[in-house]
Amino acid sequence: VNIQEAAITKGNMTLEALDKDMRDFHLEINEEKRQIDLKKKVLPLKNKLEGEITMLQIEVGIYTARDETLEGLNRTVDYKVLKGKDPSTVELVKKIEQLELNLAERERQSLEKELLVDQVTRLSKPLAQQAENCQQDRLSLAKKLNEVRAHIMDNNHRMMAVSAELSMKQAAALSLQQEIREKDGCWNRDLPPYPEIEKEWRRMLRDKKRRQRDKEEREREWNQLPNGEYTSAETRPNAYIPQTDSLPLPKPYGAQAPFKPSQPGANMRHIRKPTLKPLEI
Repeated sequence: VNIQEAAITKGNMTLEALDKDMRDFHLEINEEKRQIDLKKKVLPLKNKLEGEITMLQIEVGIYTARDETLEGLNRTVDYKVLKGKDPSTVELVKKIEQLELNLAERERQSLEKELLVDQVTRLSKPLAQQAENCQQDRLSLAKKLNEVRAHIMDNNHRMMAVSAELSMKQAAALSLQQEIREKDGCWNRDLPPYPEIEKEWRRMLRDKKRRQRDKEEREREWNQLPNGEYTSAETRPNAYIPQTDSLPLPKPYGAQAPFKPSQPGANMRHIRKPTLKPLEI
């Protein structure tokens, strides 16, 4: 009970602390809202003041420009006196005539150059036309040249491939010739061409003997019947020799000839041996 009361007391204290914190938070929120409202009220006034400041700055700039203009009008112009003397009227006339002569000479030279340019242009027009006509031929020749180059490169690659293949064939031919010479030497020394051939020959002889033996065994298995047919069945007696007869001559069986039983199986050990009955004929 004491523990529960202590826990309840502790919980109540915690709740009171939380309530106090919540009240403080509400007060702070209200203060922030009040500050925001004040800022919103001050904002239009600030915008208005900024507009007035801008207008005043513009007016100050205008007045400053006017003052500078007035100062420029009231200021005396500075100039520098050039040394020397002015030419007379006669000298000026002579200089003008000389300039006119120079101008006429330059105009004549310019006209000659224009005529020369016209003549060169007139002479170069057929060449330009011929060059334009030959451009198509040049293009076709360039295409043919590229085709010929590609064909030459293709032929070179083919020749390289053929030469490489020929080298391989020559190497193979040389190795075969060397092998033939070695085998000829073996034949001359009464030796097999290569060691494996002797083993192969012996194996062939063994196979031949085995096949011959199997054939003989199969032939022995087949027996010829009196009617001329061949069978692989074992021969069975079709007659018997009577024991009481003075002459031991075989007599044929009747319709109920005895049959040859099959070989007994492994389960015969569980069966009692039968009692043999005498044969009655």
